Amino acid sequence: MSQESVIRWLSLRVRIVCAAAFVVASFAPPYAPKAVFAFQEIESIDQQFLLVEEGFLMKSSSLTQQGGRRAYSEAIAHKVKEGESLERLTQRYQISKETIIWANHLKEGATIHPGDELVILPVDGVLHAVKAGQTLLGIAELYDIPAETIAQQNKIKGSFLMAGQELIVPGGKPIVSKPTVVAVAPSSKAPVKTGNGRTPPPTKPMEEVTTAPTSGVLQKPCSGKCFITQYFNPSHYALDLQEKGGGAVYAAEAGTVIRAEYGWNGGYGNVIEVDHGNDLITLYAHNKELLAKVGDQVQRGQLIAAMGNTGLVYGSTGIHIHFEVRVKGVKKNPMLYIEE
Repeated sequence: MSQESVIRWLSLRVRIVCAAAFVVASFAPPYAPKAVFAFQEIESIDQQFLLVEEGFLMKSSSLTQQGGRRAYSEAIAHKVKEGESLERLTQRYQISKETIIWANHLKEGATIHPGDELVILPVDGVLHAVKAGQTLLGIAELYDIPAETIAQQNKIKGSFLMAGQELIVPGGKPIVSKPTVVAVAPSSKAPVKTGNGRTPPPTKPMEEVTTAPTSGVLQKPCSGKCFITQYFNPSHYALDLQEKGGGAVYAAEAGTVIRAEYGWNGGYGNVIEVDHGNDLITLYAHNKELLAKVGDQVQRGQLIAAMGNTGLVYGSTGIHIHFEVRVKGVKKNPMLYIEE
């Protein structure tokens, strides 16, 4: 057999094999590993907290009904069982009774019942809901707790915080609580007089309650028409607010009046101080007229004085309210408290 015949014979058989393979492939199913057709379980999706602000969308950790984790923290959602009490929960979770009360906004002396859902913090402290514009440093100063401590507890990296985000403040206490009650002798409703025995002239009619409520930790101590003339700084540990022609002065939060004095008073002039509890005191100075007395229980936004220029001020243009915030005797920046 010649070489040409051998090549022709091999070529014919290769064609036959190729044709047979094509026919078989056309009718037989394609091969695939068994793993491809194995059933895959779809994981169930737990309830999620979604926080949105100004175009940012963040997904938090999942929250189950029992023993779940709160968003942005290590707090536990505990469902109260039969026979459980606040005292037993404090022993189980090794935190104070006050921490449970604060985190769940319970009233003093309140009892819990089966089925109640409580937030249990991993450490003693409080929960703080971040408001728009608040910073980590500002929150730290608000509670007098180091920023590093708050960042470490909440696993915060960087300085960005979202409005609505919940932070655990280790060792923190509620900024405002039940104020101190001052015992005073009964007195008539006659207007308080000045140091020289004369009753100050009446002021223009003012709203008994502010018509411009604010949502900060503390209420802005004047109407919506007032504006800031001097901020907190190293030489001025207060906030000065002014309203054209004078205006009303309102309590920044509910509390007890512990000071209401006419006179020079170290440059404060006619001054009022209100105790809001938890070592938080607010001071209102340079008033023209005092409309509350020592021992009065006042509410947030309640009228307590009229703006004036008594004490150390400069002329008629000095009509304003000098507003101080003191925590444990230390003067703090009021903007941290009245910012919305």
